[in-house]
Amino acid sequence: MALQIFHPRQASPAYLIPEHSPVISPEHVYQRIARSKQLSGIELRIRSVYVKDNRTLRFWPFPGLANLYLLLFVVSDMPNQSIKPVQIITFPGVGDQESLPTAETIFYYVDDSGKETPGQLHLVASVIKSKKGLRNAGAIMESLQQDEAYNSLLQQLTGMARNALTAGAVIESIKNLSNVVGRYLGKVEDRPLATIMKSFTALSGDWDLAGTRTISIPTRNVDFHFDLTVARKEDAVA
Repeated sequence: MALQIFHPRQASPAYLIPEHSPVISPEHVYQRIARSKQLSGIELRIRSVYVKDNRTLRFWPFPGLANLYLLLFVVSDMPNQSIKPVQIITFPGVGDQESLPTAETIFYYVDDSGKETPGQLHLVASVIKSKKGLRNAGAIMESLQQDEAYNSLLQQLTGMARNALTAGAVIESIKNLSNVVGRYLGKVEDRPLATIMKSFTALSGDWDLAGTRTISIPTRNVDFHFDLTVARKEDAVA
């Protein structure tokens, strides 16, 4: 069966975090951005991915470890200056109650002029268990970049974001893209351990506060934590 990051019978379904729920880091002081021209940059980073249950039986002499892929889709109406829209990170031998060693920047955009800023940013993250050994992530990405269906779907996603289509339409296309990626991952579970989605938009005020806030999204098997940083021009370091 093809990989389905939004499996209809998925044990740990996707969660869209309510707008009032982000956990605000108390060490940061926020100041409201009155106009978009004050905005100089946006960064989205993974703070941590905590695996509560890898859904692998542990019995002697087998320690119950799992080989995991972290699959990330980031789509915006502005170019990501840090990485490509799809990222695959591998983690061999992960047990229960372990954090995946990652602190990746997954979206980065700077424009000191404030003339062009992202209107929307969509994130889908999925932790997928491999039934066999992990493949080299770089080799997978190289194969994907030569795949016509993959490149066509990426162009479609970028166009959808720039034309300000709804988050639902973007997520539906990401589902299709994940099926193409799944073909190159090899023998993986068709049902991920966890999949989450989160949309940020200028219209809903996600860029209105300067500073860093931590957004936590728990699921049954995996907890995701992200840091969203919004920078003002006067806060930029020369």
